[in-house]
Amino acid sequence: MKSLKNTISSFIILSIATVSILVGVIAMLNFYDMKINSVEHTQKQFLKQVDFEAIKLIQKIESVASHIARKNNITNESLKDIVTLNSDISSIFVLNKEGILKKFYSKQVDNIYVGFDYSNKDFFKDIKNSSFSWSNVFLSSVNNTPSISYSLKYENRVIVIELKLDELTQFVTRFKNSDGTHMIRMVDKNGVFIFNPDSKKLVNQRFNIKNSLVYDELIKDKAMFKIRSFYNIKRDVKNIGMYTKVKKTGWIIIIRENHETLIRSLEKILILIFLIIVLFILFALYFVFKIFNKIFFELDYLQQRAKDISNGDYTKTLKQSKFKEVSGLINSFDKMKKQIKKREKNLKASRDSFEYLLNSTMEAIVLHDTKKIYDVNDVTLKLLKIKNKEDILGKSPFVYISDSSYEKVAKNFQKNTTPYELELKDTKGETFTALGQGKFIVLNQKRLKISCFIDITELKNKDKLISQQAKMVSMGEMIGNIAHQWRQPLSSISTAASGLKVEKELEILDDESLENALNMIIKNTQYLSKTIDDFRNFFKVDKQIEIIDVNDVMKKALKLLESSFKDHGIEVVMNFSKNMTINGFSNELAQAFINIINNSKDALKLNNIERKLIVIDTYISKNSVVIIIKDNAGGISKEVKPKIFEPYFTTKHQTQGTGIGLYMTHQIIVDHMNGNIQVENVKFKYEKIEYKGCEFKISFDYIENT
Repeated sequence: MKSLKNTISSFIILSIATVSILVGVIAMLNFYDMKINSVEHTQKQFLKQVDFEAIKLIQKIESVASHIARKNNITNESLKDIVTLNSDISSIFVLNKEGILKKFYSKQVDNIYVGFDYSNKDFFKDIKNSSFSWSNVFLSSVNNTPSISYSLKYENRVIVIELKLDELTQFVTRFKNSDGTHMIRMVDKNGVFIFNPDSKKLVNQRFNIKNSLVYDELIKDKAMFKIRSFYNIKRDVKNIGMYTKVKKTGWIIIIRENHETLIRSLEKILILIFLIIVLFILFALYFVFKIFNKIFFELDYLQQRAKDISNGDYTKTLKQSKFKEVSGLINSFDKMKKQIKKREKNLKASRDSFEYLLNSTMEAIVLHDTKKIYDVNDVTLKLLKIKNKEDILGKSPFVYISDSSYEKVAKNFQKNTTPYELELKDTKGETFTALGQGKFIVLNQKRLKISCFIDITELKNKDKLISQQAKMVSMGEMIGNIAHQWRQPLSSISTAASGLKVEKELEILDDESLENALNMIIKNTQYLSKTIDDFRNFFKVDKQIEIIDVNDVMKKALKLLESSFKDHGIEVVMNFSKNMTINGFSNELAQAFINIINNSKDALKLNNIERKLIVIDTYISKNSVVIIIKDNAGGISKEVKPKIFEPYFTTKHQTQGTGIGLYMTHQIIVDHMNGNIQVENVKFKYEKIEYKGCEFKISFDYIENT
């Protein structure tokens, strides 16, 4: 598990370092941009100044040429004065319209004579089609050096002024970079150097920059006064700079600075920024960790107090903190400690009460899963005759299940169960009958089952007694039914015997009469014998469950009650469906039917109903066999209905009922045969007349008889 302190420390260090580095990088980039912008601004101003000086020079030269042209009688002395006064002028030539030199003055006159023909010179050719012309760089015939000239045609004369550019050169050479190199270079409109203070060799060679990267990277198709990086002519030095053009002459003025020198000038500042960032990070980390350690000291203190509380120590008091937020946390923690102490006390009291209640119940309670037992109450120990709880914990719950119930319990083990009977065995191997049920719960992220058991051995014995009492009651009722069914056959036998005796005494007995009388006696005695067999079968105990037809069982029950129905004028209506087969005990089910029908019969007698009806329906619904038994005795009251299946509950006089008939019916249908029984007050129609009465609805699982 990660440490919060280490995580926060790493986060703070990373955050401060990242932010500081980002700020430093941004500051460096901004400073670099500021420096570039400053260089750009400076170069632009210098470039404008040089451009201004060049224009001023051009205007001055043009003015001088105009002055000479307007004078008709210009002398060589006048030309000398002009050249002497203007340091940028090296020579002045006055030519006729054919290009022949008429007058001149030059600071170097070794190779110049009146009468020289200049008609083949470029500066003379250029003037033929215009009134004035500024030449490109050419090799001067005066001193064999690269020169620039201005030509002015006036009337029949051509004035040619060759430039030395001393003043402009002096002005330009004042602009130097930090490394001592000159900033300004100038080329003509064709790209040939006019001057380059750092490399006069290129000027003398009349080097054309259009053949270099300087032109491609700085000038070609590029806007003026925009700073750019470019390599020098030798391609070994990277420069930054810009250019502009002199409009009238097309001269290109270039300003540049060594990029590496510029970067070196920034190094000290960048190092200073880096040191400031490092110092800031160190100071920030120092102060942050100083505060951070104070806060974590408080948190460590709270953590230790939390450990004390988790160990059950509530005696130590909590110190207040210098920090408002931590003090609030400490106050909340102290309040939480008091609440935990209070709740723990209440929880202990609740646990003690729960354990007391758990051990005071009648049920044995077991907490378990499929493999072992986790906890039991004291009743379980007593029920299974175990001395210590440790002797049962961890054992398999199946150890205490009887072999006869093993399969049933295993089937119910994986589901929530309603109460069912099973056989348990204690540590001495003695078995007993119990009523059990179980529900699943989730405890500590485990799916466990709580099973409850209660010893019902005494209840089973009591049920057997009740069952015996019910059977005795049924036997009493059956004896009454036997008396009803035997009365007519016995009367017929008595009449036949008396008739034979009288006829014998009167000596009128013949063979035919004797045979008829004897046949009647035999028939009635056979009927009496069959009746005895029916009642004997009714009271025979069913030992094995079997597939039975509900209709056959119902008919057997109705046959036993047939004479009683006749005596009390009860009409039985039967609506039976076919193949109503279930798994069950025939005689027990017949007894249950008789108990329900007797209950309806007694209600009809008690309420003195004029037309006494008992309607019996059987049908199959949703894979269940359903039996409906209803009467028209008016129904039962709301107070009686919830108690109708309780033992010894009866609405009849003590001399008329025991209150165990319907209880035994419920036991037979629900417990013995896994069926269901419900009772409701209903209204129904029979032969277009509406009746009101009580309805018993019985259902069993349908079993197909193969």
